[in-house]
Amino acid sequence: MGLSLAALQEKFGTGIQDGNSYLEVMDGVLTAEVPMENLLEILSWLRRDADPRLLLLTCMTATDESLPEESEPDHVALRRGAKARFRVVYHLAGVDSGFQRQLVRIVVWTHEDEAVPSATELWPGANWMEREVFDMFGLSFSGHPDLKRILMPDGFEAHPLRKEYPLRGIHPDQLYRQWDLSRGAE
Repeated sequence: MGLSLAALQEKFGTGIQDGNSYLEVMDGVLTAEVPMENLLEILSWLRRDADPRLLLLTCMTATDESLPEESEPDHVALRRGAKARFRVVYHLAGVDSGFQRQLVRIVVWTHEDEAVPSATELWPGANWMEREVFDMFGLSFSGHPDLKRILMPDGFEAHPLRKEYPLRGIHPDQLYRQWDLSRGAE
């Protein structure tokens, strides 16, 4: 049988939307956009009570939906249909009683100054995934046990997967000077 968008809407209300309405994905995976205020409740239900239970968080990431070339200092332009600058995406997996794999993609929209609830209580492996999103996109996760950089050095001030980050990166000399200054080197 498996999970469906209608089942999620029946359980959690009409705030649950078809995730393919913004970005159509042809992989057959159920994709649901959920309101931020219901994220942990929905993830918890999928992990603990859904049929089948989605015991595995296979991936968690984000995308930057801004258009830097059309943005202004006081206004960030977004791609057509985007509900906020960032999409946080959770890929969940489980196996039903007939040993059929069930995959679900949960999407939540957020802005850079809005914290996303941490999923580390549900899936301890979310710790590293959330730290990577924090490091690369600058998004924070409320309730995370140790939210700090995981890939870039502590003194690094930019977020390399944001669209305003230079395509060729930052020149190494400038980068090393920035790191040295942050560490208090002469």
